[in-house]
Amino acid sequence: MKITAEYLHRKWKSISYYDGGYIQVEVKHSLEWHVGYKEIDQKTLVIVSEKEPELLQTSKSIAVSKGRRMDGRWALSFALMRIEQDSVFELLCADLIAYSQSAENETAALALTAKRYKQWNKLLEHQRKSLMDESNRKGLLGELTYLCSVIDSGYPIFAAVQGWVGPDGADQDFIYADGWHEVKSVGVAASSVTISSLEQLDNSDPGELVVMFIDKCAPERGGAVSLGEQVDLTLARVHEDGDALSLLESKLMRYGYIDLPEYREQKYVCSGRARFLVDADFPRLTADTVTPQIIAAQYSISLAGIEGWRVED
Repeated sequence: MKITAEYLHRKWKSISYYDGGYIQVEVKHSLEWHVGYKEIDQKTLVIVSEKEPELLQTSKSIAVSKGRRMDGRWALSFALMRIEQDSVFELLCADLIAYSQSAENETAALALTAKRYKQWNKLLEHQRKSLMDESNRKGLLGELTYLCSVIDSGYPIFAAVQGWVGPDGADQDFIYADGWHEVKSVGVAASSVTISSLEQLDNSDPGELVVMFIDKCAPERGGAVSLGEQVDLTLARVHEDGDALSLLESKLMRYGYIDLPEYREQKYVCSGRARFLVDADFPRLTADTVTPQIIAAQYSISLAGIEGWRVED
């Protein structure tokens, strides 16, 4: 039986958190899993094992504790601290169970659980409250597709990954020796592209707007890829450079990505891209071109209207 977040949600819902108590999760696994409430409305996941587990780090989101039970076995508990992260906590719990389910014994299962929890903990530090929405998924897919094209062009692998600065909070997605590159993912039928801030195209250095045409498609379509598969492809491209691989994994985490089944269900197809030179005459809004009273803005640019700035790919 596959344990899902929905299944665990129903388990928690069946418990009266005023009365306390825990319910065992019915799953074939080397470890014993329970869900319940540590305090009123504080969802908790508990692992019971013969082996002593590693005491994992408590974070602002999850309190971790371990102790010896009366029967001599060990209990490792994960208690939710932030109620606004309720839905992502359910995903985390289901994923911890699924990720370690293939382990042949307790020791291996505990090691896998610890590894996976540490990945989730980094994600939650960035306060992601749920799965990425459709816009962010397509955005990441487009940026990774562009990154692969940079690597395929012969650019040094580590420098290519290092230049992907969007996940680090930069105003533009990529900055390389030849200039900056802002990547936008839209459907093939789109007539415009949305610029999310006054800063996004505000750079005096040479740059370009790269529009990736990405649409949902049927799984059987040629060239179709899920977000998870594109992540795999990108990791494989940089695998020969250990430092680049580590950096890419870190940037994916900062973006808000962790490998979940939900990111492998929907398939997409990239039907091409269009590149536009962003020079002094390119139509855009920046802090210098709007009145001082306007401190933030989101706007759309007509793709037909900037055809004169299009450059050969």
